[in-house]
Amino acid sequence: MHSQHQNFEEFKDQCLDDLMSLQPEFMKLYDIDTYEEWFYDHSIGAFHFKSSDGRNLFFKYVDVGSFSTKTDTWNWGWANTSTPKHVSRPLEKVRQIGSINNFEELTSGLYKGDEFTGWAMTAISANLLNAIGSYRIPHKHLFVYFIFTNELTLEEYNQLKDKYVDCASHIADRTAFVCQHLLNEKSIGFNEPFETDPSIENNDDCQAWCDECEKVRLKEGEWTDNAVVFANIKVVCNQCYFDIKEKKLKA
Repeated sequence: MHSQHQNFEEFKDQCLDDLMSLQPEFMKLYDIDTYEEWFYDHSIGAFHFKSSDGRNLFFKYVDVGSFSTKTDTWNWGWANTSTPKHVSRPLEKVRQIGSINNFEELTSGLYKGDEFTGWAMTAISANLLNAIGSYRIPHKHLFVYFIFTNELTLEEYNQLKDKYVDCASHIADRTAFVCQHLLNEKSIGFNEPFETDPSIENNDDCQAWCDECEKVRLKEGEWTDNAVVFANIKVVCNQCYFDIKEKKLKA
């Protein structure tokens, strides 16, 4: 971890040097320039390169942020309300380093910059999050910056699609499961098979049920058909899940 008194400019320049060494190797290793098309899917946090000869590449990504050529501002992914939390959550480590070292550039969500700011913040994120490469795409007056954390197989890519759900409130996030009663503000209790933490990206199949469902489960001795029917499990996104959990535990 970087000392509190380290100079930001020195740290930034070192990260840029590291990225300048890493990026050509990444581009060469995966032959990125031979892929004519690219797609990114915020709902699952996966980037897809596609070639006309049928080749495909998939990467798990972190949405670092965007630079606006209209306002000359840098907007971190974690500060952008249109960016799902699960594709920017790893940036919390970058913010922590910024807080420890008093690096305002890493803790301010939106600030003035120039054409080099995007690559500088991407380089720092790549360094701190052990990225294997980075990529920049144009979008209207914006340049959007990504870092890739690992390659995905086609099977892993398809599995990700099964683990995420579209959400009207939070765009998209991992699927979670709650009993029908927890969607009602009058329900009491929040029971889980294991303790969950919103700061952990890969919580496995978050599940919760209210106290009334717990009474039925205990009476039945397990999750019998009767208990399952009573619970009438609903699918929600992870963010909705933890919003419900916070409200119920405060009640």
